[in-house]
Amino acid sequence: MRVMESLKPYRAQIDVLDEQIVKLLIDRFKIVRSVAELKARENIAVVQSNRAEEVKTRVSAMAEAGGLDGTLLRNIYTLMIDHAHVIEDEIVADRKKREK
Repeated sequence: MRVMESLKPYRAQIDVLDEQIVKLLIDRFKIVRSVAELKARENIAVVQSNRAEEVKTRVSAMAEAGGLDGTLLRNIYTLMIDHAHVIEDEIVADRKKREK
């Protein structure tokens, strides 16, 4: 039981960090929605492969510089960017429907 008790402060710190991460992700996806509106207005392609690769390379390098596995961060960002594209596609399609 003592071992479990000694884990409590670490778990509390992780919980605080998780809250911060979720709040940052919410903020990130709010910006994604704004970008999607701009792309829809200006007829810009949703998928910007060069930008996506630039972001994944940058976060992978930051992770490695901090002692984390760069592949892990690349995979996480691949999921986030793929989800951002889904959101952007929905917003662009909705705008096109409204314009008809």
